[in-house]
Amino acid sequence: MDHTTSRKKIKLDPRAKSTIKDYYEGISWWKVDDVAKARVMVVGAGALGNEALKNLALLNVGHILIVDFDTVEYSNLARSVLYREADCEARRFKVEIAAERIREINPAVKVMTINGDIMIDVGLGIFRRMDVVIGCLDNRLARLYINRHCYKVQKTWVDGAIENLSGQMNVYKPGRTCYECELTDTGWQNIRSKIGCPDIARRNALKGRIPTTPISSSIIAAMQVQEALKVVWNNEEQSMAGQKFYYDGMNNFMMQFEAPGLKELCDSHFTYEPIEEAPELSAQMSVEEVLNFLADRYGHPTPAIELDYEVVLGIETAESGKAHEVLIPKPHFSDKIAQQYQQVPGEEIGFSREVSLIDGHFEHPQVNLVTLGIPPLHILRVRVGEELHFVELTGDAPYLNFQ
Repeated sequence: MDHTTSRKKIKLDPRAKSTIKDYYEGISWWKVDDVAKARVMVVGAGALGNEALKNLALLNVGHILIVDFDTVEYSNLARSVLYREADCEARRFKVEIAAERIREINPAVKVMTINGDIMIDVGLGIFRRMDVVIGCLDNRLARLYINRHCYKVQKTWVDGAIENLSGQMNVYKPGRTCYECELTDTGWQNIRSKIGCPDIARRNALKGRIPTTPISSSIIAAMQVQEALKVVWNNEEQSMAGQKFYYDGMNNFMMQFEAPGLKELCDSHFTYEPIEEAPELSAQMSVEEVLNFLADRYGHPTPAIELDYEVVLGIETAESGKAHEVLIPKPHFSDKIAQQYQQVPGEEIGFSREVSLIDGHFEHPQVNLVTLGIPPLHILRVRVGEELHFVELTGDAPYLNFQ
């Protein structure tokens, strides 16, 4: 359907109290109920994320999940409509402030926040329950994680990037377009320098900020939300999936062109299917409890949970030569944690023992899955003999709570 051909005059009494929903009910082709029921995840609450969140609230998108780990800084004020100077002084988290402000814009919107890192703190079951994901990041590694997560559960995500007065927008739909397939050698070099330690990626993201303006962020975020709505409406005919959009404000130039095709071999194309829901399982359960459940479920004595990362069990300090037993998911190993073990200031910390397969031989069976870095409502990759199963921690479903 070509929505531009269906027109209807909107008649509202400016003196009568009305809601945002009332306004959109006056647009004949606007699927008001679909928008009100929609669940949209916005990853990143910086300049681009602020504009996307503001637009979603004004469009009456019913359920918005905000993911970010950063606090509001003074540099955000010149390009982020939702933040105030008092937020910087209080060093409040972006997700907290953004949620408050979009509720002020539209009290009908229900919001959930995850104050964490998209690479490690958001379960695949959360992705699975979204209608669409909007990426508002300046970090290639984080984009790669979003792409792989979305592919695993077959969800479309809309990426945006801005710099100065320019920006670009891409719609990545599994089976049609893929962020990883488009990565250049330079892009991979950037990712490989960070992939071993996401804490480095977080530090670099905080230090090496890309200069942006509210002009480019408002334009690109508007395009992102526009395309996200098309996903909500299941409007594939007019979607920009398969196309790339580029904007250059300084030279008054916009370009839309065909995206590269999919590569035959790409790690992002691995999908989790079928996904088996397990209401009996939760990330708060111990390793022993989960393995016992899986053994009973599949009638196999030695099921194993495959992780996408290593859990560090032992570390050694380079100069002082001290060895320590630890239990830290490698993505959570930060500078702050390293400092606790450094006998000599700044000395390097080496990982002496690591594990990425959790089975009956795991030496800490009483710890819960969260301690291993497995977030609520995640989908476990379970090895049972030669078979691979994808088991959701469906007992965590109440964790997804929009308010």
